[in-house]
Amino acid sequence: KYDSVTNTALEGATFQIRYLGGTSGTGGTVIGTYKTGVNGSFSVTGLAAGTYIIEEIASDDNHVIDTSPQTVVLTGNDQDVVTVSFGNSPLGSLLIKKVCSLNAGTVLPGAQFKVTYADGTLIGDSNGLYTTDENGSILIDSLTPGKSVVATEVKAPDGFVLNSTPQTAVIKAGKTVSLTFTNAPKGQLIIEKRDSVTNALLSGAEFTVTTAAGCEVGSNGNIGCGGSGTISSDSTFVTGSDGKITITGLTPGAYVLTETKAPDGYLIDDPTRTITITAGDTQTLVFKDTPIGGLQIIKTDDSTGARIKGVQMEVRHMNGEIVGTYTTDGNGVITLPTADSGWYTVTELKAAEGYRLDTTPHNIEVKDGQTATLTITNEKLSGIMIHKVDADTGEGLYGASFVLYDANGNPVGEYTSNQDGYIYITGLESGKYQLREIEAPEGYLLDNTKKTVYVRYGATSEIEWENTAEKGQIQLTKTSADYNSVNGWAAGTLLPNAVYSIYNRANRLVDTVKTDSRGVAISKLLPLGRYTVVEKTAPEYYGLDVTPMEAEIEFAGQIVRLAATDKSLYTNVSIKKTGYSEVMPGQMLRYEFTGIGNNSTTALTSFYWRDTLPTFAILQKIVTGTWNARGSYKIVYKTNLSGSTYRTLADNLSTSVNYVLDASPASLGLASNEKITEFMVVFGVVPSNFRQVESPYVYCTASKWLKGGATIVNQADVGGIYNGQWIMATTRWVTKVYKPATTLPRTGY
Repeated sequence: KYDSVTNTALEGATFQIRYLGGTSGTGGTVIGTYKTGVNGSFSVTGLAAGTYIIEEIASDDNHVIDTSPQTVVLTGNDQDVVTVSFGNSPLGSLLIKKVCSLNAGTVLPGAQFKVTYADGTLIGDSNGLYTTDENGSILIDSLTPGKSVVATEVKAPDGFVLNSTPQTAVIKAGKTVSLTFTNAPKGQLIIEKRDSVTNALLSGAEFTVTTAAGCEVGSNGNIGCGGSGTISSDSTFVTGSDGKITITGLTPGAYVLTETKAPDGYLIDDPTRTITITAGDTQTLVFKDTPIGGLQIIKTDDSTGARIKGVQMEVRHMNGEIVGTYTTDGNGVITLPTADSGWYTVTELKAAEGYRLDTTPHNIEVKDGQTATLTITNEKLSGIMIHKVDADTGEGLYGASFVLYDANGNPVGEYTSNQDGYIYITGLESGKYQLREIEAPEGYLLDNTKKTVYVRYGATSEIEWENTAEKGQIQLTKTSADYNSVNGWAAGTLLPNAVYSIYNRANRLVDTVKTDSRGVAISKLLPLGRYTVVEKTAPEYYGLDVTPMEAEIEFAGQIVRLAATDKSLYTNVSIKKTGYSEVMPGQMLRYEFTGIGNNSTTALTSFYWRDTLPTFAILQKIVTGTWNARGSYKIVYKTNLSGSTYRTLADNLSTSVNYVLDASPASLGLASNEKITEFMVVFGVVPSNFRQVESPYVYCTASKWLKGGATIVNQADVGGIYNGQWIMATTRWVTKVYKPATTLPRTGY
């Protein structure tokens, strides 16, 4: 026993010897188990003549076992000595190195890697996890030569960005192969807050930092993006006594900085800035705030004290000179930090929605070195909500119009109910109002009775107003448009079980009807108006007609009659397979497919055609053919080892291109004992009359082990789904294996 690389003798390899008697073959009687000594050998004496099998069953800890048994034949001669040699490949090693991407001389300890073989088998006894030592290295011994090993970084060293791209190495016998991973150092950000006038550093300013995608950044650069990962406790940064904030451990990329609160006595000038951090980079951003002074105007709700945004105010000097027009911000505030000392008049020009305009001028004095604050309140306006409903069903009615009058009988406005029958009237002062209906919804009786409504401050008064409908009905008759070959019904036959939905002008479903045995369906009593009638379910063996029909009920008691037809429905698919009638073992077979199509008068879903290959035919090539409707499809296959699982051979193929696909075991990487047992061409949804243009072909090789007179049976099928049921067809072709004629006996001299 020796090392196949160095030829060094190997101690500790274990062998088993079996005796087969006087003939060669398999099996045999075990005569013993032996282990090589320090010289890499052992001897067995006193053996009888015959055949022996020698098999290595265990190697030493540093080599790969040689699994190929060797056979020895002893003649029985006492001097017969046979020497048998087994070579073992030494195991290999993997060295992983971790260095800084900016300085390859800087090694990085503390990086964690997951190491597996290419098939996913973990290496080592720690779940495949290894950590770089103080030299930034990991050395893994005793790896099988010829196998691919995959290393993936799962935890970066402190202060560095994770490098999650896996690397692969092929282990070599007796060699150490190396993989080098680099890590980019994280960056650092310094925020400075300064006075915009004096440039002095300011403490107490609050900031938030997010990535460009909106994920919060916390201390030490940790990032949260919603859910359990959201950072809350450390996502707000505050400038210290030195006016600075330092954030370390930032992954390179773009960041958005937002000042959320200014230091006391200051206003935020430029709240949001964006910056890009690169590897190992330190960036400094300076934010400046303006010291508060001059005039500050605050707008609040007089009842709740809540701040009101969107209020437009005019500011003038007492001499009438206009300073400017301003609008309250999201905090309900207008700030004029540069307003000079003196008296000012503030007047509201436009109130916020839902509030009464305050036209009273407000005077205030601004003094040097001080901020004058003026707080102005607004009264919230009230409103009325009217719900117009059907007196019988309670459903909201579209298109009712009302006039609203104030307490003095003056018209306030005219309003019309929406799709759900609602009218919202806002911006009303408290007091008494009257409502009168001036136009009823279509098909309903007008109710012009005046109704009184009382409006209270800050509240919405609700009133429900009923209307009684004038009603009629819709009657529909359904007949067959043509002769139906499935049930034998002639054209004009009355059709039962057609289901229709009826919608009103607001596109709300008001009734669902079904034709009876006389082919007639009649609706319930419906208010006057226009309706749309749409078929939802066709009678059995008929196609659905989704063309909407219009019906208008114009007077009470009217029956609007509609007539509709459905075309008969026919479902059928087809396929035909032909090929060689006779073949010799090992010869190429060719099968042609014709007539593949959806012959139905309707579309089919999940449409496919499939070829099931016989045991003794090995698939080599598929010619896809072309098809008469534009679209895409894919081809999947099963093997004798894949069970019920399909694998994809080709995807996103065009129906207008005739492809030639290599489907041989070698091209698909199949195992030596693996072959394709069936393939399927999957189209999905296909229209009526979908069919092939150019014929598909399949090329197979007949097994060389076939015997003359045997038969090869090949079956194909096609199918699709309509209304939840499969429509299918099959075809088969039988090929005989050629059997040569029996040789006649030789005669004569």
